[in-house]
Amino acid sequence: MKRFYLIVFLALILSSIGCKKQETATVTTISTETNDADEGVREFIIAGIPEEPNRWFDANGKMVGIDIDIIEYIMKKMEIPYKIILESSSARLEANWMSDQPPYDLVFTYSHKAERETYLYYAKESHIEFSWNFFIRKEDEGKYKFEKWEDLKPYKIGATQGISYSDEFWKAHADGLFDLDIVQKNEIQMDKLLAKRIDMVPLNTQATLCEAKKNGFLDKISYLPKPIKSKPYYNTFVKKSSYPDLNGIMVKYDEILKEMKADGTLKSLLSKYGL
Repeated sequence: MKRFYLIVFLALILSSIGCKKQETATVTTISTETNDADEGVREFIIAGIPEEPNRWFDANGKMVGIDIDIIEYIMKKMEIPYKIILESSSARLEANWMSDQPPYDLVFTYSHKAERETYLYYAKESHIEFSWNFFIRKEDEGKYKFEKWEDLKPYKIGATQGISYSDEFWKAHADGLFDLDIVQKNEIQMDKLLAKRIDMVPLNTQATLCEAKKNGFLDKISYLPKPIKSKPYYNTFVKKSSYPDLNGIMVKYDEILKEMKADGTLKSLLSKYGL
């Protein structure tokens, strides 16, 4: 009898382990040579989520993208070894940089949002500007309109937790002007749209068109002409970072990025991605 209970107990443990949801992060490390004085200093940790054309893995498993090229140029200039982490969801990313002991020193590419400034320092220099539009299915062109928030009331709209969109977007939702189907992972939104589980979803316009062209569904989607927002985006530094002299690094970062704008380096890097 004791043996029977032992077997049942072990089975329950194994079952709970198997059913436990695991979130993983994809990590790549890129190091630069440092001076002898810098030996012993840990790598500078940079984080984001996968999103083309900002950052993703190509067919050979190499991390590529606008953010990757820009940060590589800047970090080499500063001679700081660094590591890039791509988290599995924007919600996980946000929870980490909001924690008391954040595992990152810099977080990729955010627009200004007051709530974030409690935890993040924004760089003074922006490195890119993006627009966000409501994406719809190609077959539904002419069916939906968006001129004011009230126009969205009849529609089922997807949204992703942790993405700012715009303050006006979230206020309109809080005021009951439209309903949202909120998920944790932005990468499932297009599948939901094409499967007709939602009517529309706000997405980064350039990134979505790039993904659609690459993956062969460009002819299946369209977007409403009025953008939700067109804003500059900035890399952000984590306030509770334990990295030595973070303020000094922020100053150097802005100086180098400003030089990249002046000498055409930034324009050249962006042109690789059609921007």
